[in-house]
Parts: sequence; structure tokens; C-alpha cells
Amino acid sequence: MLHSVCVEASVKIDNTGVQVVLPVIVTPDGLLRSYLDYLIVHRNKSRSWIDRSAFAVRLLIDYTRQNESCFENHYDLFREFSNCLYTGTVGEFGEDSSWLRWTPRSENDAAFLIKLITHYTDWLAEQNEDKKFQINPKVKPSGYEEWLGLAAHYQKKRRAFLSHLWANKPNPSYFRHVMPRNASRSKGTESKKSFPEGRINDLLWDGFVRYGFEASDRIYERLDLKNVLITMLMHYGGLRLSECFHLWVEDVIPWDDGTALVKVYHPAKGKFDQNSPSRREELLRQFELKPRFEYPKSHTVHAGWKDPKEDNESLHYFKVWWFPQSAGETFNDLWRLYLTYQRHSGGGKHPFAFTTRSGTPHSIKGYNQALRRAVERIGLPFSKEAGTTAHAHRHSYGQALADATADSLIIKNALHHKSIESQRVYTELTDKQMRAHLKRLSPENDQVTAVKKGITNDE
Repeated sequence: MLHSVCVEASVKIDNTGVQVVLPVIVTPDGLLRSYLDYLIVHRNKSRSWIDRSAFAVRLLIDYTRQNESCFENHYDLFREFSNCLYTGTVGEFGEDSSWLRWTPRSENDAAFLIKLITHYTDWLAEQNEDKKFQINPKVKPSGYEEWLGLAAHYQKKRRAFLSHLWANKPNPSYFRHVMPRNASRSKGTESKKSFPEGRINDLLWDGFVRYGFEASDRIYERLDLKNVLITMLMHYGGLRLSECFHLWVEDVIPWDDGTALVKVYHPAKGKFDQNSPSRREELLRQFELKPRFEYPKSHTVHAGWKDPKEDNESLHYFKVWWFPQSAGETFNDLWRLYLTYQRHSGGGKHPFAFTTRSGTPHSIKGYNQALRRAVERIGLPFSKEAGTTAHAHRHSYGQALADATADSLIIKNALHHKSIESQRVYTELTDKQMRAHLKRLSPENDQVTAVKKGITNDE
């Protein structure tokens, strides 16, 4: 049951020629103006963040409209809204009188949605508190505006509405029986995260083959080099998939050690030197484009941005650190072949390094489709559990550094994490590694071994 719609709108903020494209929430009472004001203030957030924020607010609107008569006060309503994110709204026998039909969400997803609403209501509380000082007072709030204002009020006064209250996760017994018990639980750490050991060469050289050129002796004819290069950037350089799609052609140059020097610039703030314009300015002036992370997820050119640690904070870029170094040398050779034989400029309509055959910017969706075909072509299943999706290659990179006993600070910098704690998930031991370590650490003449020998002798 939906009580709002979300539409794209070009918003004119002042008398300049600049317009901002934002998702606008419209309810039966009209435009949700307070949320539009909020997005205008936070318009420099990534587009994926903005889209998720709008989704979270719409969930709150729907729940409030369907359940406002069920609670004596708004505080209880907001509390149960949080619980329903975790548990879903479908009862034991498939009943849901609210008609929301929400399925249980993972703890991480529910917590993130709550965090987004908290961010909005904190801002809204501040606006309401200082309303008498506003130079441009808002119009009389609608019913939906009033509900969200109450949410902000409880957040401000009780500090329990959407903060520490939500740390108390619903008891697992509350999960609806109609749904699988593991549907809303965090998956936790899994033993298979890295790409299958010993199969990366099969993927690169036998997986990404071009249709009709499978038997060619020329590597630039036989292989789809753009997808090989992207995979190498993740597997041997530790990049996230989305970061590969922000690369421009000039971001890759030969290094003095024979490897390729790859600089990944911030898609909006990055610049070649102190006197050059930012990437945002260049994209707009030369190509009439925006940074890729500002496009909606549904747009083919969208690529997210995780705000990694920069190696150069004034020019806003970080470097790819190849491991092993020989991979950087191979990348350098393949890069030259790619530029010479396969990259299509597309008439100079964009600066991005990886293109389709028609010259348009290569997309994340296009890469994932190619990766699935390549993985299945070498006889592996394509799934996160099997470690064959794109992000598994970043895990492989972190794990390879850990296996080589690299210092934790080295791993942190190589993965471009701001916190040393962030890389732990990339360096966790697999089941096979755990068994090997424990076998190596076990004393040779322990009591269990002696008993085993006795059993063998009895036989």
C-alpha cells in the first residue's frame, strides 16, 4: 500500500542557471516540501545515498498512514515502525491487515534505513526549533509534514526515537513464521569470500573470450580486454568495482618500474594539478555530464563512490598498489593493446576509460553480465557464496596480502581504508586456512594422537 510517489524533478535554487535533479516525494496532500528542502541542503551526497534516503522516508510515510490509529502516542508508532523493518509485517498465517506486505530485512539494511531517517529528522528538528529565525518561512505543513515533524520532535526530546532504541534488535522469536527464519538475519562472515583459489588465470584468459574469436592467436582479438582489465584492477589492485568506472583514459600511465601507474580520482573533486579545474567542472564544460555517482542507480552510467582514503588529499586521488607487482606489468601491456585495438572513443563524448563497442561508457551492469558468462564458461557457479561475484576479487587481494604476512598498516593503505578495522573482513581466514594453521600449531605428540595410535594398533 503506497501513500506517496517519488518523481525526478529539476530544482532551480536561485537565479543562476544551475538546476539540481532530485527525487521529489509527493503525497496525497501534495509535495513533501520539508524533505525537498532537506535534499537541497544535502544535494552533494551520492545519488545512491539520496535514493535510499527517499525510500526510507516513504516507508515511514506508508507505515504511519496505515497504522496511525493503532497507537496511543506517536512514540509507540515510531518504535514499532523500526521493529517492522526487522520483522516484516506478514503474520503467521500470511495475514497482514496493514496491507504493507513487508518482508523482513537484514539487520544491516534495517539499521541503515533507520540511520537515514534519523539524519533527516535531526535536521528537521533543528529547522523547527529555529523556525522563528528563518528568513524564508515555510508554508503551513500538511498532515504528512506534521507526522514527520512529530518524528523529529521525539527524536530531539527523547533521543530514543531513532537512536539507541534501535540498538535493541527484536527478539528472533518475533520473526513471522511465514518467512524463512534466516530471511532477516545478518549473514555474518562467510568462509567463501575470495575468488576460488587457482582459478583466476582461467577466468582472465579463458573466461572473457569474444564471440567468434575464440581460436584467435592474437590476444587483442580473442579477449574482451576491458573486462579483463577491470577484473585485474580488482583482483590484483584491490579496487571496488564502482571505482573502476570512474577512471579516465589519462589516469593510467606507464610507471618507472614497468607497471602501470593507475590514479583513481574523486569523481567530482579530483584534479590533475592545483591550477586545473575539478572533474566536476571538466565533465560539465567539455561533455555536459555529471560525476557518475550523481546519476540514479537506474541510469546506465551510474557508479557509486565509497569515499576511500586518498593518497593525495589536495588533488583528491589514490593510487593502485599492485600485488604481485608482475600483475601491474601485465596490466600495462594489456592496457596498450586495449587502447590501440578495442577502445572506442565514441566521438569524444566522454572521457571514461572503459567503453562499449559503440563508444558509450561501459556500465556496471554490462560488466556483471560479462563476468557471469566468463565464470560459467570456466565451469564455476556465479554466486556470492561461491566467491565468484565482482567483490570477491577485492577480498582475494586483501587475503593475498594477509597470506604474505603483510603488516596491517600496509593492508589498510593498499585497500585505501580510513580505519585499520575496516580491512578485517578482507583478511579473514577461510576454513581451509584455519585447518592448516591449527594443524601446524598442534603438538605432534598430543594425547589425542596417542589414543588414535592405540586404536590403530588394536585394529
